[in-house]
Amino acid sequence: MATKGSRLAGKVAIVTGGGQGIGAAIAEGYAAEGAKVIVTGRTKSKLDEVVARIEASGGTGLAMEALAGNREHSAKVVDEAISRWGRVDALVNNAHTFTDYLPVEDPKMEENCMIDFQSAFFGSLQLMQLCHPHMVRQGGGSIINMGSSYGIRCEPGFLAYAASKEAIRALTRTAAREWGKLGIRVNTILPSALSPKAIWYLEESKSYDSELAKVAMGRFGAPEDIAPTCIFLASDESNFVTGQTICVEGGAVML
Repeated sequence: MATKGSRLAGKVAIVTGGGQGIGAAIAEGYAAEGAKVIVTGRTKSKLDEVVARIEASGGTGLAMEALAGNREHSAKVVDEAISRWGRVDALVNNAHTFTDYLPVEDPKMEENCMIDFQSAFFGSLQLMQLCHPHMVRQGGGSIINMGSSYGIRCEPGFLAYAASKEAIRALTRTAAREWGKLGIRVNTILPSALSPKAIWYLEESKSYDSELAKVAMGRFGAPEDIAPTCIFLASDESNFVTGQTICVEGGAVML
């Protein structure tokens, strides 16, 4: 991604799940707008590829292997941001586990919920807590959590995923209420894009046409369609926006 501007100049961002898809597009978009970006995920080689593209375009990035929901890993990431650059201005909680289709009555449902909540809800909560004192010290910051339209639509077979995503929306609104006077803004994006995981799901479920029919704009999004909204929420342009759920998915869900 070529350098475009300086909307995030001087800012430091952490993007989880940044090795591919939406996370990679956000990380590259942030760097293109002048932010220094720590990109985290499970597969170091993928993270290194993203950082290589960032650096090739003149940006600054750092790849760190870290699992969402592992507090020790999360602490190392935040500590690295502070030790290198002295601040954290934007946190994007994008790394969430997606468990496979499972009906509510299945005995494994409780296990699935634990997996999804540990990655999605607790992973987001942990990083928010760890970034909080630094954002307070520097006078504010922006946190962008990733929800899902599945949390609103409640499609059959995806209770664990939907519940964890709705819990994230509650986390967003509660933190926005508690931290607003500290200058910390917290918002949720409901994204929809043909990331590798989304493509896999549409192919496995044979639901491409039925899912596309729900999208008002008549096309599926790409990861690059999500990044501009994340750039806006990390920038000073959104300094009066907090506690919101913003759908970036072509009109499949309209709140």
